[in-house]
Amino acid sequence: MIQIQPAPYAGTAYLCGAARSHGHEFALHIGTDIEEISARIEALGPDIIGFSVMSSFYKDILAIVERIKARHEIPIILGGPHPTLFPEVINEPGVDITCRGEGEFPLIELLDAIEEKRPYDGIKNLWVKRAGEISKNELRPLVDPLDEIPLIDWSCYAGSTVLNSPPIAFLIRGCPYSCTYCFNKKTREMHYGLGKYVRHFSVERSIQEISEAIKYFAKSPVLFTSDSFGTDLKWMDELLLEYSKITDLPFALLVRPELATDDFVRILAKYKCINVALGVESGSERVRREIMHRNYSNKLLMEVASRLHGKGIAFRTYNIIGLPTETEEEIWETIHLNIQMRTDFPRSTIFTPMPGTEIVQLAIDAGYLDGDFSFDTLPTSVFEGTILNKLDNNRITNLLHFFQTAVIFPWSHRMVKMLVGVKPNFLFKLWFYFIYAHLHRKSEQRALIPYIRYVLSNWKYK
Repeated sequence: MIQIQPAPYAGTAYLCGAARSHGHEFALHIGTDIEEISARIEALGPDIIGFSVMSSFYKDILAIVERIKARHEIPIILGGPHPTLFPEVINEPGVDITCRGEGEFPLIELLDAIEEKRPYDGIKNLWVKRAGEISKNELRPLVDPLDEIPLIDWSCYAGSTVLNSPPIAFLIRGCPYSCTYCFNKKTREMHYGLGKYVRHFSVERSIQEISEAIKYFAKSPVLFTSDSFGTDLKWMDELLLEYSKITDLPFALLVRPELATDDFVRILAKYKCINVALGVESGSERVRREIMHRNYSNKLLMEVASRLHGKGIAFRTYNIIGLPTETEEEIWETIHLNIQMRTDFPRSTIFTPMPGTEIVQLAIDAGYLDGDFSFDTLPTSVFEGTILNKLDNNRITNLLHFFQTAVIFPWSHRMVKMLVGVKPNFLFKLWFYFIYAHLHRKSEQRALIPYIRYVLSNWKYK
């Protein structure tokens, strides 16, 4: 596999574990230099080359695919979120196979077929192109129980800066919510009738997954990165009890506000939870309800914040600014709500419209995006400005640059409101990244030197 971003991809590590569990060889190259990629291909002589594709990187990946195909006649498969939602990417030159949905067992079947020199046109979840004809195979049932998936294998990242990250454990698959800006609703609808969408590894298997991450990554708090913690409190309580027996490392996790109940927070407080990441998204109930379809109240957010503070658990909030129909006053509502919640680590990004999501059509209908909006106009970063019509890009950019400042230093509001009207500049950006990195590192208790190495290696992909 080839990965252009030097970051830990759980999906890639699962594919590594799946391939090796059935006796196949798996190697990972990280980087975009075609000479290095080509030399690695020559040295390894792979039977197939794979990419895990997120929509924000798909153009860069297609460019690499084209350059590889100019030098090597090796089948190329694309998997991950983008081909799952847009399998027609198989029509692009150089792409031979796409994988929709979960990829572990399709990959095993594909590698078995290649090794045994059998046709692989009929493997479920795969679209296969041969001589211009495309076999569009149906989706297979979702893996359940999840323990059937081969154990994750992070060793493919050995020797890379990626392992300067904290240990990552992805213990739950699926999300029951339908936010308009997320691909989750569409993937859930795709799999309707194919099994339970939200699935947990067993406690025993989860401990194995965590142990594998601790073995390879920097000695830092473990990050539970699944979207659905809190949907099964009995499982969570048992998991954290067993977790406390294998390591003294603290942990952090994500949670939806609706799931952060008294019982949820009580369970976290029994163990070494250092941080909870909470999606505020907007301080305007109108924006959350009408634009994002996140139907919880500011009152609930305040209650969750009070519960966490009451148990001494710090929390980070995720916030999005520059949304369709959002006013500057509503952005300030988001800032003020974070202050009222006494957010420990506020984080904000600029809204990035992703083709195929419900919010894009809303934005087109309201005149915030042109009707021909596509991946070709997709911004490269959630920190670099807005592409929406009707919004002042300079003001949105500056509101991002000073969002965290305005939350953690409320006395700065008069100054921030003045600076928002100034043309964005290098000093504003430098201040933003300084505050962002400081809060990010502090929230996850990362050691300074590994964190600096990780940031420098990922600077292009901020």
